[in-house]
Amino acid sequence: MEFGIFVQGYVPAARAAADPEAEHHALIEETEYVIQADRSGFKYAWASEHHFLEEYSHLSANDVFLGYLAHATERIHLGSGIFNPLAPVNHPVKVAEKVAMLDHLSGGRFEFGSGRGAGSHEILGFMPGVTDMNHTKELWEETIAEFPKMWLQDEYEGFHGKHWQLPPRKVLPKPYGP
Repeated sequence: MEFGIFVQGYVPAARAAADPEAEHHALIEETEYVIQADRSGFKYAWASEHHFLEEYSHLSANDVFLGYLAHATERIHLGSGIFNPLAPVNHPVKVAEKVAMLDHLSGGRFEFGSGRGAGSHEILGFMPGVTDMNHTKELWEETIAEFPKMWLQDEYEGFHGKHWQLPPRKVLPKPYGP
């Protein structure tokens, strides 16, 4: 059996009302949970990416959070739970670059998790004109198959999809992990 931990920067309203530094304390505590999980032999730590979700998650920059943890831990695999690769939220090339960089910084311990977001509240913050949430599924499906190409091709052949385009480019760094 393998053990993992999931962190998301939860800041309950009662805590925020009682502590003016509740957000800071919660985020630092979450790093400490992962560091302790590493010391305790846990295999995975997953950090969410959420936006505009008061209380539920204040972890909007999980790539920065995971970069810190890559340095602060030794064995635990660090995962994005999730990185949202929809072009209006995070350009797919920037996601590919972040994933590869985190793989290097963690010494090959990075696990890439991807998805479309927690719901309409998040999506409509970046894409206010969307009326059908199935549109985000179409964007995600158009994007997800491009990541292995960006990582494996010396020069990425480029992409011309319905929702985003990129001319041929070298996408760097390439992932580290064996």
